[in-house]
Amino acid sequence: MLPYPHINPVGFHIGPIPIHWYGLLEIISFVIGTLWLIRRGRRREWQWTREQVLDLEYYLSLGAIAGGRLGYVLWYDLPYYLGHPVQILEVWDGGMSFHGGLIGVIVGCWAYGRKCQRSTMTVLDFVAPAAPIGLGLGRLANFINDQLFGRVSHLPWAVVFPAGGPQPRQPSQIYEFLLEGVVLLMILALYSRKPRPVGAVGSLFVLFYGIFRFLVEYTRQPDIQLGFVLGRLDMGQILSIPMIPIGIALLYWSYRGGFETPAHEPPGNTA
Repeated sequence: MLPYPHINPVGFHIGPIPIHWYGLLEIISFVIGTLWLIRRGRRREWQWTREQVLDLEYYLSLGAIAGGRLGYVLWYDLPYYLGHPVQILEVWDGGMSFHGGLIGVIVGCWAYGRKCQRSTMTVLDFVAPAAPIGLGLGRLANFINDQLFGRVSHLPWAVVFPAGGPQPRQPSQIYEFLLEGVVLLMILALYSRKPRPVGAVGSLFVLFYGIFRFLVEYTRQPDIQLGFVLGRLDMGQILSIPMIPIGIALLYWSYRGGFETPAHEPPGNTA
């Protein structure tokens, strides 16, 4: 087994204010993602201005936070929050769902698209390649925070997490960092280097995230308040399963021309 590195969750202090690694990595991922989208927007097939990218980030951030929180409340701990409704607003205490956040981001893409006369799938295609940056660094932050660790294992690289008791466990956060972060980033970055049918890049993200998350959940400790939901499947897997056929169907529809952009849409499609 490997020893847990015991990284201080506080990266540094600004005067009396502690700056935690979790928040710091989220900020870093936001900055890197934004800079990449600004550069991506300069490409001939996109032609997005810096101001448009920053405006889009505002919509996406609101959607991700609202959707992520509501998804967690509905899918992971509804009985508790029904008894403590005020705590639904206390997002600083943790409790976010990726799947809810994804729905929120799609709603944000739709809202921004209506404002700028762009189709939802065009906006999703534009932003999708940057998403694994935040996903990957977020999983590193989970590892540093000693949370969301894996199931008991005796593999040579198993880790004894302080919050997980004396038994060695799968470092599932690192698996997710590699698959949902590094590998997914490479897939989308390489695939999106050439013009693709409208909706293809966003569909590929949905498909591969669903596959990677479903597989990694076999190594992750189920949420203590839920346990296994259906047989040996946990909630993360239940929510990821629909993403796979949906991603395949959207990708097929994309290559059939089902998401062709309307004639009035400004530059920024991938077709």
